[in-house]
Amino acid sequence: MLAITVEGAKCDATARLEEERHVPTKRGPPAGRSAQLKSDNIKALTESILSSVPYKLPEDKTELQQILRELASYIRTLEKQLAMVQMSNSDLGSPEPIPVHAGEPSTLGFQDDHDDTDELSETLKKLQFSQSPERYSASNRLMLIKSGIAANQGNGMDTNHDVFKRPVFWTIQPWQFIKEPQLPPLIFPPQDLLDRLMDLWFVKSQPYFPLFHRPTFERSVISGLHYHDRHFGETLLAMCVLSARHSDDPRTFTHGSPLSAGFMWMQQVNPAPITFSEAPSLMQVQKLILYVMFMQTTSMPYSSLGLTGLGIRLLQDVGAHRKKSAPPTVAGELWKRAFWILNYIDLSLSINLGRPRAMTSDDYDAEFPIECDDEYWEQSGELAFKQPLGKFCQLSYWIHMLKLVGILETVQRATSTVRPRRKPDPDALFLRQQAVIEIDKALGSWLENIPAQLKWDPQRQDTVSFHQSAMLYIMYFFLRMETYRNGLATSPTSLEVCVNAAHSCIHIVEAHCKRDYLSLGPQLLAAIANSGIVLLINIWKAKRLDLDIDIDLEMGDVVKCMLQLERFEQRDTLLNVIFISGLTGVYNLVTGKQRSEPEPRHSASASAMQFDHGIEEQLELNSIPPTSLTSNSFHDPVSENMSIAASLYVGPALESIEINSTTTQQQDWRSSDTIDISQANWAEYMESVDEVLRSLKPS
Repeated sequence: MLAITVEGAKCDATARLEEERHVPTKRGPPAGRSAQLKSDNIKALTESILSSVPYKLPEDKTELQQILRELASYIRTLEKQLAMVQMSNSDLGSPEPIPVHAGEPSTLGFQDDHDDTDELSETLKKLQFSQSPERYSASNRLMLIKSGIAANQGNGMDTNHDVFKRPVFWTIQPWQFIKEPQLPPLIFPPQDLLDRLMDLWFVKSQPYFPLFHRPTFERSVISGLHYHDRHFGETLLAMCVLSARHSDDPRTFTHGSPLSAGFMWMQQVNPAPITFSEAPSLMQVQKLILYVMFMQTTSMPYSSLGLTGLGIRLLQDVGAHRKKSAPPTVAGELWKRAFWILNYIDLSLSINLGRPRAMTSDDYDAEFPIECDDEYWEQSGELAFKQPLGKFCQLSYWIHMLKLVGILETVQRATSTVRPRRKPDPDALFLRQQAVIEIDKALGSWLENIPAQLKWDPQRQDTVSFHQSAMLYIMYFFLRMETYRNGLATSPTSLEVCVNAAHSCIHIVEAHCKRDYLSLGPQLLAAIANSGIVLLINIWKAKRLDLDIDIDLEMGDVVKCMLQLERFEQRDTLLNVIFISGLTGVYNLVTGKQRSEPEPRHSASASAMQFDHGIEEQLELNSIPPTSLTSNSFHDPVSENMSIAASLYVGPALESIEINSTTTQQQDWRSSDTIDISQANWAEYMESVDEVLRSLKPS
């Protein structure tokens, strides 16, 4: 129920928490002492202990334990209240909108809406539609009241009236509180395994999904906070679960299978708050994010959808989605990180599972996290949160990834719709063409502005920068395919863009996986699967139309996709549910074979050669063609000789399109003279492929 409190009202949180923290025991202390503890405020006991008169400890051990338990509960209550106050005074995070200067056109950015709640008069500030002052509120009714007060002030009317309230409606009544159940103690991994799993997170996950501040987190673990704070304990367990996917320690397996890694710890984690009477804590949100990151790669990815929406509501509850002007703090930056990771997950789930987003860019104006490595957050004075000059910041990768995410949202809006128009709309087609042109410009600008430390270099020695660069370029080529995928059936230009992007993406994935195994979420897997599907469509078209392409080369890259997906499926169940099944379905359509499940690595090449021969050299996972990742690989293939808008042409079908010839033999299949494909059954094939793709995104 909604509660409204007047500023200055006495807080009764301490008394309420004391009621909730009572722990029953088999044999309580003597009646006299028990009555004293219940009747006297715990503060009186504290004053008695600290007074000049020596305090005599009770001789009864049970009575002494009860006193210690009361004091410990009171200390925990004070710590919670202090944390709430500090959090309310800190910067709750204000990530920056997707910037236009990063390569996005103005249509992709945000309008910096001013938060009118900052201008509320003192009268309105007395009205807080929440029992917790750290909760964010921008009620339309408050804005309406503000407008009315402003109008009356302009007429010279007195607006300084007292705010009256009826406590029965304006305060939360005791019967409205939901007491948290008594949960069993958390069971953590053995200390050596716990240390190893925590280190694995900060080495193999944190650089790519920066959720925590390592110095703060490690200090909390060393102090034993996970034994006393259940939210932090569950957060630590969730971290261990995700790290278990990078560990071969058999102690992480529940049933001896690598797919079960970490499940025994995740069963202790409660991702959703039991009660919403108080504002969520940072640890609650971090725990939920880790839970979602785990569940989205299991056989139950849809459970992540609801939890992601809940997480976004929790972030909105504390205003983490809004821009703030306060100086940076550790808590504020951690809220920023939590917000942007959940925003990334929301879009990723929306793309991969075919669901609407829980929040779009119209709903937030948050700033990006500060580009400053963890070790420079807590420096003294003006040096705090300042990256040393000349030292590259690892968080730059995440900022550039978020810029791509902003472009991806625009791609989704431009290419996906729930309610298609019944009749063709020339204006809608024109707007769509313009949107893709703007997206293409944004991607080009993004590519030009990548720092030198993150530009793709397969020979880069620094492992973190290498994988960060790989992830950025994989996402970039995934975006290229998503932008032009709707024109695959009708536009040779769209097919060419997608095929080139697929080849480049596969080569980078191959180099990425060759260097080290990193389980970095479904978006990487989606890029691999989509690349294979695009190449299979290209192969099918060439075979049916008798076009001259290097099928050995094309099929070699398809098999590379399958090999890489089979490698990841050892730990990610989602692969068999969505990505491998989809790629296998298109593979069967193209080859006419029935490949119902992934084959062992040693026989994967044989299955490909059933389609055609001579691709053994292309299946060498330890080699990358030296010319496959040159600067031309990343160049827009349509920017010089073709119109981008032409790739979105949805008029006559492919059967009636005339394609001019070129002198390049390699491109004869794309640019030969007018092609008669009346017997090619292209539309029937694309319908089958579309059916497979739609099966990946159920409604």
